[in-house]
Amino acid sequence: MKRILVFSDTHGNISLCRSVLNNIQCDMVLHTGDYVGDAQELRRLYPKLDIRYVAGNCDMYSYAPQSDIAEIDGVKIFAAHGHAHRVKYESDYRTLAKAARDNGCNVAVFGHTHDAYEGNTDGVILLNPGSARYGGTYGVIEIENGIAKVCVINTAKFGY
Repeated sequence: MKRILVFSDTHGNISLCRSVLNNIQCDMVLHTGDYVGDAQELRRLYPKLDIRYVAGNCDMYSYAPQSDIAEIDGVKIFAAHGHAHRVKYESDYRTLAKAARDNGCNVAVFGHTHDAYEGNTDGVILLNPGSARYGGTYGVIEIENGIAKVCVINTAKFGY
């Protein structure tokens, strides 16, 4: 089984990310924006981890990509912050799901709303880990035999 941890909207505070990364084994980390500098700091602190990130709406002067595609064990994951995909205006996130499908992905991760979400639109598994800083949440993608399962972890329950 492969495990991907997903963080978003850290907004200058990576303490939750560090706590999680110090306690949970993973194969990859995806940071879906706001702030790119936080993801870069995680890369510096955890140089052996595959840490990928995309720019959020607060990262407008960053050279980070607006979206990225990660592939692990045959599962393609579309990562974007979501502000360019109408995630605050569509309850079913159909614009984001279409972008994922158009890029051959069956999973899409995003942020921007600060609200954690897991669901499915038009056959695309969707995961918003919520805000690590303001909500104390993060996401987990587990992949086994080419099948992805997602969940949101609320750290308030565990006292992080």
